[in-house]
Amino acid sequence: MVYAKMKLRKINPQTYELFENNQSLGTISTYRNLFHDSCIYLKFNLIKIPTTSPFLEIRKQEQKPLQVMIESSHTKLVDFMLKNGFKCKRYCFEAEVSATDLKHPLRTNFKVVPFIATDPIYSKCCDFLYKYYKTTHELVSPLTASKNEFITEVPTRSGYYNLDKQGRLNNVAFTENNEIAYLCSVDPTNCSSFIDSLLIKIFKKYSTTFFEADDTDWAASELLDKFNYKKNESFNTYIYE
Repeated sequence: MVYAKMKLRKINPQTYELFENNQSLGTISTYRNLFHDSCIYLKFNLIKIPTTSPFLEIRKQEQKPLQVMIESSHTKLVDFMLKNGFKCKRYCFEAEVSATDLKHPLRTNFKVVPFIATDPIYSKCCDFLYKYYKTTHELVSPLTASKNEFITEVPTRSGYYNLDKQGRLNNVAFTENNEIAYLCSVDPTNCSSFIDSLLIKIFKKYSTTFFEADDTDWAASELLDKFNYKKNESFNTYIYE
């Protein structure tokens, strides 16, 4: 098989145009995420999939690993990326579920306490989330924002928590209406009971809840596992070192 010759042309500081046999195949744009700034992010706007890889050249020019976040349904592009040096580092499942989707009845007398942003415990809940988020993202896309930047932008202004016998935070959920925005825990032995009580609270007010669950996040994965959920589609993270 004779492969067409690939040419890259940088048409502006954030955009590469791809050519094969002097025919434009479209563009690849770059952008940064200042909360996860260890990689350069790519966005594709291609007319057709290239036959040769542009990624080594882009990696050289950008001087950072490359990251792509993409729906699993884009199978041709994903196959091209995997064949040319990208590795899938994380699967993210987006779930909207109701009580009828539960695998088992919610059975718990586990005490959870609501909080809002004006409560004294709120800043401790934000610190708790920051530490958990930083840990669960470290291996794939390390958090590069400061704690103050993170707390200003990320947490919702309400949720639920519980304390251990020593009065320390054990599990925290940040919620907004029927969304479970973030779930964090330091105790795998009772996180499941915390989730049950959290879901009881939500399903008393709403018919459905929705959340994201990364496969690199054990607490969110435990939440997802409460439901009959088909992992047919996901929003995935690919990295080219």
